[in-house]
Amino acid sequence: MKKQIFNNSFGARPVVVALLLLAIVLTSCLFESDDNGLESWLSSQGMPSSYKVQTLSINDLKVASAEVFLDTLPKSADNRAVFGHASNLTHDLFVDMAFVPDSSFIRKLNESDTSGAFMYFFWLRPFYMAKKFPSDSLPYKEEMNVSIEWKLDASTSGGFIDSIMRITDAGWYESLTEWKPDASADTVFNMHVAAGDTLIRLQLPTALVDSLKKIKGSAHLQLRFSAPEAKHEYRFYGDETYYPPIFSLYSDSTTFISFNPFRMANVVRNEEECLECLVLHGGVYDSLVVELPSERILKALSEFYGDDFPYTKGDKNDVRQTVVLAQLTMARDDSKGSNEFGYPIQVVVGSYVDSADGQIRRMENYRLNDDLILEDGHQNLVFHKGDSLSLQLTYGMRDFLNKASDGRSMKFIMRLGYPFLQEKDTTYSDYVKTWKDTIKTAKGDSIVSRKDTVSLFFSYLDYARYDFTESFEKPMTLKLWLASKRGDEE
Repeated sequence: MKKQIFNNSFGARPVVVALLLLAIVLTSCLFESDDNGLESWLSSQGMPSSYKVQTLSINDLKVASAEVFLDTLPKSADNRAVFGHASNLTHDLFVDMAFVPDSSFIRKLNESDTSGAFMYFFWLRPFYMAKKFPSDSLPYKEEMNVSIEWKLDASTSGGFIDSIMRITDAGWYESLTEWKPDASADTVFNMHVAAGDTLIRLQLPTALVDSLKKIKGSAHLQLRFSAPEAKHEYRFYGDETYYPPIFSLYSDSTTFISFNPFRMANVVRNEEECLECLVLHGGVYDSLVVELPSERILKALSEFYGDDFPYTKGDKNDVRQTVVLAQLTMARDDSKGSNEFGYPIQVVVGSYVDSADGQIRRMENYRLNDDLILEDGHQNLVFHKGDSLSLQLTYGMRDFLNKASDGRSMKFIMRLGYPFLQEKDTTYSDYVKTWKDTIKTAKGDSIVSRKDTVSLFFSYLDYARYDFTESFEKPMTLKLWLASKRGDEE
């Protein structure tokens, strides 16, 4: 398994203000050839208004290379915890606790014939109660096999608890990659949630309780919960919320002692059988790094302009043109993918660009074509009607063409973003919709103002799966909108 190549937040929601400003001046000139709009945009970029905008389509383009980087590093579950299986991903949940049990309770525990232990988890209610949550797609009733592993250390040393607390989160996460339990047990758990339920109660193994009965002094207990055959990924509150998980021991029907974890983590196990396949998973930081054939693009530009490309004089920065928009269109087939919510999912793109004598990954802004969106929906989505996917690579292509003389390649990354709720809405952010309404009162009709927030994205990521292998085997089309000043006009 390869580690992720970046670990920032998903960033799937674009910077709205910048996007709207660009859209005002760009959409008309790109799609309606408004000369005034183009002149304003060129001026804002420090280019003469005499530059011409030309379009170049490079057809039958084949990807030079593509590689998936799987995200399998442990992640904090302190705020939101995940447990279960979906789309060939299994999320194991790790819980870390350090506590000093009351000695009189331990005596009662040893004397009781009905002793036991439970782990309580509170459902992530904002997720399950969201208006846009597709309640018919995630049943709340399931019988699943749960594997529970544990490590238990005890000590009478006064500094034992402090020594556990001094283990950093990063150090603990690293230890989970080499997890070796003291013992384990399998159980069958009925995941059943009725309307209004707020938590689930998971019975812990008798062997673990027997170990806890022997505690003298302080205890350090680590638990791992795994359900690779579960039908869904279930979401819960983490330990740093108002509804933390509860570890509870009981010695009879009325005597309990309870503790909260002080940290939690999720570890992803990828169950994909074809590790060579170009599969992206949603909900995690999987990334697909793609390289386009540089020579093929430069050759097409040379033929288009009728002179040598790239520019090799001076500082080797080719300032004869700038990319106003670059769009790569590829074939799309959703049949090998899977998602839980039933909504289209955006494909988010970042390009590698020059920065301070190095390269950084810069997320691409998404520019809107209103007419096309109204007719067919947004073009950067999977799991919706149509058979193509269009990705905008403007920043990357602009940087590539300007610095092509140094032999660089055109590379970008893809990942799955948020579920998209309004695929034919010509915005790319949430907004407030207002209108006037007439209501009848005892004194007659009255006009009132109403408003509603229109959400473009579902606020939670779908643990989806999408296979791009066949799409990348088929030819693609790269279309460039170029503002150029060449030849006698230089």
